[in-house]
Amino acid sequence: MVAGVSVGAALAAFLASITVPVPQHFSLHEAAIYDLATTCTGIDTTGGTTVSFRWSAPSPVYFFVVSCSANQVAYQANGTQGLGAFASLGGVYEFGASCPGSTPCVPADVSGSYTGPLLAL
Repeated sequence: MVAGVSVGAALAAFLASITVPVPQHFSLHEAAIYDLATTCTGIDTTGGTTVSFRWSAPSPVYFFVVSCSANQVAYQANGTQGLGAFASLGGVYEFGASCPGSTPCVPADVSGSYTGPLLAL
């Protein structure tokens, strides 16, 4: 009986950690998106959540947020700083200053929050 209750409690805790949305904070330093990069790194989101963020760079840049799974731009701006928000389609979103291969790259710093499960599977 005790083993059954323990297994049930453990299963309930696990299910809650992968389904119950909790606020997640993120911070990315020297974020850049390179034209010829084959990898896509950033934050992993659940569809329908709102991602809010602020960014800054030491000199003017073109700043983007790109949905890696949908291969589309979720946010774009230029300048030295900005605020943004978007509704996630789900999957990984990459943040950063645009860095074409032939010109020097000025990366940006990003911080923000979103709601997602404690454990992403």
